[in-house]
Amino acid sequence: MFRSYIGLILCSLALQAQAQTETIKVVSYNLMYYKTGSAPCNHSRTAAQRDADLQTIVSYLAPDVMVVNELGNNPVNPLVMLSDIFNVNGISHYDRAGSSNNSSSGLVNMLFYNKEKLVLASQSSINLDINQSPLVRVIDFYRLYVKDAGLGSAGVDTVFFTIGVAHLKAGNSGADAAERARATAAVMDYIDQNVADDNVLFAGDLNVYSANQAAFQNLINYSGNPAISFNDPENQLGSWNNNSNFAAYHTQSTHASSSGCFSGGGMDDRFDFILISDAIENNSDGLDFIDYRAVGQDGSSCCGGSLSTTNNVSVNSSVASALYNFSDHLPVELELEATVSGIGLSPIEKARKAWTLSNPIENQLVINFSGLMAKKPVQVKVLSINGQMIGHWNSEAQARLSIDCSAWQNGIYLIQVSDGAEILETRKVIKR
Repeated sequence: MFRSYIGLILCSLALQAQAQTETIKVVSYNLMYYKTGSAPCNHSRTAAQRDADLQTIVSYLAPDVMVVNELGNNPVNPLVMLSDIFNVNGISHYDRAGSSNNSSSGLVNMLFYNKEKLVLASQSSINLDINQSPLVRVIDFYRLYVKDAGLGSAGVDTVFFTIGVAHLKAGNSGADAAERARATAAVMDYIDQNVADDNVLFAGDLNVYSANQAAFQNLINYSGNPAISFNDPENQLGSWNNNSNFAAYHTQSTHASSSGCFSGGGMDDRFDFILISDAIENNSDGLDFIDYRAVGQDGSSCCGGSLSTTNNVSVNSSVASALYNFSDHLPVELELEATVSGIGLSPIEKARKAWTLSNPIENQLVINFSGLMAKKPVQVKVLSINGQMIGHWNSEAQARLSIDCSAWQNGIYLIQVSDGAEILETRKVIKR
């Protein structure tokens, strides 16, 4: 019950013994030659169409951290993305990292983040392997910390984490695999020597075909210092290529046939990852793993079929179409919970931080709950702007509630969250 939830909040404030949590949603996405003049292909969508596709995807995901590969290296591009893709429809809380200097490639990585929740503390990069030979592409590292409202109060610290971002060499030849192995060996050596945080993530398009390939083994079984080895959040290790056992985790290709810049072959490879350190896996340093998914992957297209856009059961048709049209990769999403003090926040403010919803909506209203709200039954009512009841639902103590709104008229709706007896908060959403 929400009343119990509020009571627990008040108790923790009084005793300063029970911490609060902040949801951190991390997304990694290969943008497929986005805003670059050096693509070795011609896009089948116009620049405006691709912008609209990406805006649909970002609006649906509402990430707190989004790392990307294959962004054109013009330093203006991240600024344009902020204004045209992220900070739109009344949203203004996104910022971005500094641009990398990647002289060896016209494509770069980038990080965008929710500045209301997070601070970018520092960033760095590597472009050489452990023998000081050039890597195929620069690998970036970003250090962030959670904006705890209690910072500055006695005894209050915050949660730091580092995320490495890479786009490893593509191809299935022995030479390609060796290039990837050189890169991940350099990653682990850099982390071992330079990263102070126990909370570490490694994300990007790794272009690996099996967990047994040396590049991936360097990451999950690092012989130089096993304590810093990464974990697959879903523990789905094996030979992923063209293997229906891993259909729910395949991220490439959204297209069965090659066209424009899209690789063909259909959904049969797991190239895109967000890996986590032991500290996150075990929640030993204030950051806990909650959920992981390949966005838009409903498992129905393996092996070799195009991404399902009309009958996709994991996302609505507009998002599925945007995913299909924008890139030959799917994004991967990792949900984390950071432990924060809760000092300086009222009970209502804490409750507001404990649930998020998709806005605007088209065919599906998705509400995500965190902390105690994900463990208690939550009552959700939807009203028209005039107060007419549209429907009511119960979260059943689940972290995610999806509501089919395809039959609703376009307009503004009110979303009420309560414990069944008392309204805790009401928010507006736009149906379009």
